[in-house]
Amino acid sequence: MEAGAHVWLRSPSSQWGWVPARIASKEEISVEAKSKLGVGGSFTKQMVRLTLVDDAHCHSQKGEFGDNDDYFTNLEPFRTTLTVDPAALKNADHEDVKLRNLPSGMLKQDGNPLNEIIMGGGSEDTKLSTARAATAPQQPVGLVHDLIHLTHLHEPAILHSLRQRYDGDVIYTSTGPILIAVNPFKKMEGLYSGEVMEGYRLAGEGGGSASARTLHATPFKQNASKALTTPNAKTKEATLPPHAYKTADDAYRAMMRGLETDVFFASNGKGRTSGKKVMAGSGDHGSNVVPTNQSILVSGESGAGKTVTTKIVLNYFAMLSKKITSDEFARRRSTFSPVTSPRHLPTSLQAEQEEVCIEQQVLQSNPILEAFGNARTLRNDNSSRFGKYIDIQFTNKGKLSGAKIETYLLEKVRLIHPSEGERNYHIFYQFLACATAEEKRAYLLDGRGSSMGRMMGVEDFHLLSQTGTYDRRDGVEDGEMHEEMLDAMITIGFTPETIQSLMRLVVAILHCGNMTFTATTQNNAHGHSDACSLDKTPSALAAAILLGVPFEDLASALTSRAIRAGNEVVHSPMNITQSQKACEALMKATYGAVFDFIVTKVNDSISSRQSHPQATGTSASIGVLDIFGFETFETNSFEQICINYTNEALQQQFNKYVFKLEQDEYEREGILWKFISFPDNQDVLDLIDRKHTGILALLDEQCIVPKSTDEKFTRYLYAKCDKHTRFSASSAQRVDYKFSIEHYAGPVEYSTDNWLEKNKDQMPSASVDLLRGADFELLGQIQQFVRSEDRDGRGSVATKSVGAQFSAQLRELRSRIDTTVPHYIRCLKPNDELVPNSFDPKMIVDQLRCGGVLEAVRVSRAGYPTRYPHDVFKARYYILGDFRDKLPVSPYGNKKRFSMSEDDLEIKKLISRIAFEIFGRLITRQ
Repeated sequence: MEAGAHVWLRSPSSQWGWVPARIASKEEISVEAKSKLGVGGSFTKQMVRLTLVDDAHCHSQKGEFGDNDDYFTNLEPFRTTLTVDPAALKNADHEDVKLRNLPSGMLKQDGNPLNEIIMGGGSEDTKLSTARAATAPQQPVGLVHDLIHLTHLHEPAILHSLRQRYDGDVIYTSTGPILIAVNPFKKMEGLYSGEVMEGYRLAGEGGGSASARTLHATPFKQNASKALTTPNAKTKEATLPPHAYKTADDAYRAMMRGLETDVFFASNGKGRTSGKKVMAGSGDHGSNVVPTNQSILVSGESGAGKTVTTKIVLNYFAMLSKKITSDEFARRRSTFSPVTSPRHLPTSLQAEQEEVCIEQQVLQSNPILEAFGNARTLRNDNSSRFGKYIDIQFTNKGKLSGAKIETYLLEKVRLIHPSEGERNYHIFYQFLACATAEEKRAYLLDGRGSSMGRMMGVEDFHLLSQTGTYDRRDGVEDGEMHEEMLDAMITIGFTPETIQSLMRLVVAILHCGNMTFTATTQNNAHGHSDACSLDKTPSALAAAILLGVPFEDLASALTSRAIRAGNEVVHSPMNITQSQKACEALMKATYGAVFDFIVTKVNDSISSRQSHPQATGTSASIGVLDIFGFETFETNSFEQICINYTNEALQQQFNKYVFKLEQDEYEREGILWKFISFPDNQDVLDLIDRKHTGILALLDEQCIVPKSTDEKFTRYLYAKCDKHTRFSASSAQRVDYKFSIEHYAGPVEYSTDNWLEKNKDQMPSASVDLLRGADFELLGQIQQFVRSEDRDGRGSVATKSVGAQFSAQLRELRSRIDTTVPHYIRCLKPNDELVPNSFDPKMIVDQLRCGGVLEAVRVSRAGYPTRYPHDVFKARYYILGDFRDKLPVSPYGNKKRFSMSEDDLEIKKLISRIAFEIFGRLITRQ
């Protein structure tokens, strides 16, 4: 950084967090510093003093800041000084001062560097065209589709580019291997049309993103209506703008190339070179095997658009598959007479026409899972309260042949205690909004036996009314969504009887939420003990009827505990608090089992079938991961540490993948890279999930200790983890049984309230026996999904705990992703109000940090933070070169000189000239 440089200056008082500034002066100074060891007194240290002023002329440079000149209109003139360590300026990577990217229009015109007019190079025509370039409209930084191409890539550069593109209704931006998607909170006309989808398909089939059939993005509002144009033969060749379709197409084309490689080796009788899949990013340079399986990892906080993005990706895959099917059908049908009627076609062709296609079934799984697994939260009206990995299988011809869905960590606590201003799961509101009078009578919603004397609604159930929130802010009608869910269930293959049973069980859970208990006492051999009884209310009676059990058996299961003593089973009374917990456990376990049952039914329907006409031969898959993003709230509990543990694990995997890409880049450029150190968060993963000593292992241990409590667990945690560098617990935190973990995205404080109960998440054995004896077929079918305790009241927590089960799932997920080539989509939410045209910069920065984007940038720029495209580098440093000399280029350049273009050779000579000058000065100083 030198005097005159245009920079970003960190400004906490600014709404943007950064303000444009210019280095007015730079001078070396000597300051007195004290020894860190506390001995030897003080010493003189050489520092640099920077004087920075507001970059006043930036307000008139629309080329740099776009047409929105209100970004910094409130910026007051300032003059400030910073004293910095010279080492921090060497790599232009000071914490509070970052070099600004200047508009690209000033760099070149028609491929000729602007500097040539100054240096005297080039013809008169070249000089004239270059002079025109100097006065031509400059291209704003935000026009760059891939931010990795920015010379200076850091927090303010990413923020500034995203801000400009968002204002231009361009919601997709690439940052190397990451696609950033900013939720517009409005319909984007034309962005997802069939013509746009077809354009990306044609571009993909054309062999890459630079195709004659391309789309053009215009990121400024004066042309917002033409943001995407349909492809045609006259369209000038250009690069496709970033899009979820493009990410999906890249994954699909890479998979097809892998399948073609498989077919090639199989036809030569050799099989794959290594005989195994290769981990993308494993650093295995000795293998030339092209990984076949792909994965698309979609993440972001609630409300960022993960669910919608996943649907967009699935729709694109379904379109590709249907296109192949229609082409095959057209070819096969063309072999028959043109006048042949459909009823005279072969039976196989008629069946293919009439059969519900697998693509439709895969897409129809969304409304079902959303009804039972999504809810309105403070941040999002359709928030997925579970993670899912959809493994989509394709045939060797690229046709979708099936899919399998795996779910993670359903938020069952929401069923009992939804937060203020939020709703419970959609299914409850959907059914009550759409239920017929006959259904309400069948499911005891007509108020019989109660004082209401009317049909019951959402306000009559405690599980739904405790928050006072009943509707959705996004305008979606619950009744319409219920009809869509029912249609999807029929498409998937649910029988009418199964659908009716599911709705019956949903209403039974609502009635269970209204049940109440009365405290009593009971005499025993030791005197008196607290007990309680289940009140015989209309809701309790309705719950018993709908569950298919006698009321007395329901009351006994919820008010007494069955414990095995030798060969006998002893029933011990429970107090009112314990009975309420037992009732909550019954509801949570039943609902969780229903959700798992539905996922299994969906998988049975959409799984790849060998009998399918295209399901034979070599196949591959693309996995789509829709996972919860990093979370930090005012109060963070067990769910948050599981979620953040997931993100830590995926971030480590992502860092390794970016590291691998960096290695490949350095090797292509002939740069040594082994001396560069990259960050690793393995210590955080060990803190959370290390065997015997990790937080989850210690929690499992305490869950099987008799009479253990959350407080005992927390004290045990302090004793075991206190010395870990990523773990901390202040005196104030210890009073409240809290602790903090230093995650890659920043510190998070956790409260250990109810951790033991949440980790066990088991239905009492008495309730299990109750459901097993119920006269309700569906309860028998979901038994395999119920987590239950043993007769001694504890259970085998080491193998059944939520933490252990989740850790095993996560390890399996990571292993699965390791065998694929990953593609990343990070969804961002621009504001908390969920309104369009509102961009909160500080909120975006927080999400970039939590989504690992800033960490990825740090990894990618750890070795060489400043990067110039060849033409930009040549334009900036051309004056330093003399291409008439005979200085050798680098050894790497000599090695590959035979394949170099003239431009590449000039660049190599220029770099060599600069390197010799720097080396000579270093020798002179020594």
